[in-house]
Amino acid sequence: MEKPAKKISTSYGVYLGLSLILIVVLAYAFDLSLFTKWWFGVSLLAFVVIMASMATSKAKKVSTSLFKFKDAFGAYFLTVFLGTLISLFFGIILFNVIDPEAAETLTELTIETTRDMMEGFGAPEAQINEALQKMQEENQYSLINQLKGYGFQLILYALIGLIVALIFKEKEPTNV
Repeated sequence: MEKPAKKISTSYGVYLGLSLILIVVLAYAFDLSLFTKWWFGVSLLAFVVIMASMATSKAKKVSTSLFKFKDAFGAYFLTVFLGTLISLFFGIILFNVIDPEAAETLTELTIETTRDMMEGFGAPEAQINEALQKMQEENQYSLINQLKGYGFQLILYALIGLIVALIFKEKEPTNV
């Protein structure tokens, strides 16, 4: 990836990270239950993909050579990686240092939401109790679990990034 494209992706990654922190702070301040809503998670995913796609588009515009698949994917993924890493560090600090009780509250809210969802799908009571027991025993906001979640997020974003890179890559000119 060319230096100007890398600079754009890095800038967008920082903007993305700061934006995600702002969103988390607002959700934390106004209503912790937002973190348990499916649409909130989907909205965050869409926001990340849009920001990374914008970075890829800008990187393509400043590219002085053929903008290959590798360049498009690199611009997209660098943005996602930096933005979500910044957000991850903030989440670790917020839920493990600043307010560990918020993590406990969120776990309780997540358990309630999971119970309602599983009952709505008609899951057997024994299966519901087993799933909820596992959730109570495991701290979702521990450093290890947040790092695992980050890893899975990166995989998901990378898969989406493959599609974004296919859209933004330039084809080799052919003489036919």
